[in-house]
Amino acid sequence: MNIKKIIIIMALPLCFAACNHNNQGTKTEIEQDIHWFPGKYVADEPENVTEYLENLCREGKACVVTHSYGEDYYKDSLSVWQAIRHLDDYANGRRAYYPTEEIQNALYLIAYELDYVLGHNIPEEVDTAPSFVFFYRFLEQAVRLSPEVDYVTSEHCADGTAGIINLGGGFSCYSRFSFLVYPTDKGLRVTMVGEIGNTTIAKLFHLTDDAGREYYLCSNNWGFHFCQYLFMRDGDKLKEVASIKNFPDLFPDNFEGEKDIEEVIFNPNKLRWDCCWQNGDIWIRVEGTKSLFLELDGINSRFKVESAQ
Repeated sequence: MNIKKIIIIMALPLCFAACNHNNQGTKTEIEQDIHWFPGKYVADEPENVTEYLENLCREGKACVVTHSYGEDYYKDSLSVWQAIRHLDDYANGRRAYYPTEEIQNALYLIAYELDYVLGHNIPEEVDTAPSFVFFYRFLEQAVRLSPEVDYVTSEHCADGTAGIINLGGGFSCYSRFSFLVYPTDKGLRVTMVGEIGNTTIAKLFHLTDDAGREYYLCSNNWGFHFCQYLFMRDGDKLKEVASIKNFPDLFPDNFEGEKDIEEVIFNPNKLRWDCCWQNGDIWIRVEGTKSLFLELDGINSRFKVESAQ
């Protein structure tokens, strides 16, 4: 049976049990909200997030899943809905502080189960599977209503303007989802980084070019998870303009992996990655190796591997 159908059959009745079944609607166009990853369209701004997500559940387009069963499932599901209600209380002035711990725990509970699903069988249509829809729409609202980047991110750039969310990884050594949280005139927004299932972002860099254009570099220099994604600001949106996902040919021919001391080191001042060896607290470029360069040129920005000058 298709994994999407399994999720619907098993999780949807539990979702309805957790929802508050009132008849009050929202302004949300349900069909519009189920086909997109975060950042691919302008997130809805409902006055009541609880009703918004309940409506998605009632329409069968979304449901809560956690990696638990029986009474534990109801307990974990209740924790998710309580976090959402706390978010509504904060947004409407009934709560003084943003529910950071509750939101982070709720996202973790859902992402942990989605990590398990992805590790066993990737759904044919991930973006419309009910469990993924709920996760994305909940994440968007949690970010939109957060007053500070640090409340919803684990890593942030040096100036603190933007941050990274890595979620999943309970059943694997890397995260299943990476998101970039960035500021707009209307508050914080979020966009997905990389591919579902195998993207982990370790560092974030806020860059500008000579023309004053603004970029965010989402970076990971670690071995087989090496990836670089460059986003350029376009008004209140971010546009991915360049990426490199395969490990570049920067190591010497006799490199033997983890037994050697060479590592790829990024120099943000020169926008350059080099294979280096460590001497105390100093990293020294390995002679005879190539470098990876980033050229900032708007939509024509690119990564290139060549010999360093």
